[in-house]
Amino acid sequence: MGDLLVLWDVDGTLLNAGGVGGDLYETVFAQLFGCALEAFAPMAGRTDRAIILETLEMAGITQPRRYVDHFIWGLSEHARSMSDAVAARGRALPGAVTALAALATARVREAQRVPAGVGARGKPVSGSYGRPGGRPGRVRQSVLTGNVRKLAEVKLAALGLQAGLDLCIGAYGDDHEVRTELVHVARRRAAAVHGRLPSDFDGPATVVVGDTPLDIEAALAADARAVGVATGGYRADQLAAAGAHAVLPDLSDTDLVTETLLA
Repeated sequence: MGDLLVLWDVDGTLLNAGGVGGDLYETVFAQLFGCALEAFAPMAGRTDRAIILETLEMAGITQPRRYVDHFIWGLSEHARSMSDAVAARGRALPGAVTALAALATARVREAQRVPAGVGARGKPVSGSYGRPGGRPGRVRQSVLTGNVRKLAEVKLAALGLQAGLDLCIGAYGDDHEVRTELVHVARRRAAAVHGRLPSDFDGPATVVVGDTPLDIEAALAADARAVGVATGGYRADQLAAAGAHAVLPDLSDTDLVTETLLA
């Protein structure tokens, strides 16, 4: 059996950063344009490239696309300065540290088909499906996030969530504007690092875990397995309606989390 690529969303799924992202946008905007940022675009489930472009359009910046890379550079340059703020104002979400640690040592084994609404231990999930049997594979964990890479690294490190994650095979908001494309980026990186073909992570060999319908939609569009976690601004039924193969209330039940992601 091949390896399983698990890609975690960051904000709202693994952690709450206490609003430092908005502060960072205000800092970079003021640096670039010499005035205060009045409002920024919705962030949940979106990439920084998309958020920056819409934010600049809202601010009335002429030819906003020409400034997107400059803005990303500013976010990356100032990210390290936000570490103390994340540590003070942010928090790891319940069960996130334990779930990452459990999956880091897990092996992918033959899974029986589990009916929708019932988890492998009789606990409620909104559905799962099995993978073929064979030799156990390894779980390769990383992130699929709208954050630029340096900010994602700062948030995870400040809240003790970097262990068990291979950030070199992740995909970030500075990689592409469209979130679906990040799934393909991560597959290519994982294949290159682990001596595989990108197609080895096709279909349910990639699992995307996120807290917004946009996370679910991106996973489905890339033909990956989608697992929702109702710890952000969306309810479990909304994530299920978006097409999630399974939905978890949170990450606090480690057994349920591992069984759902490995199913």
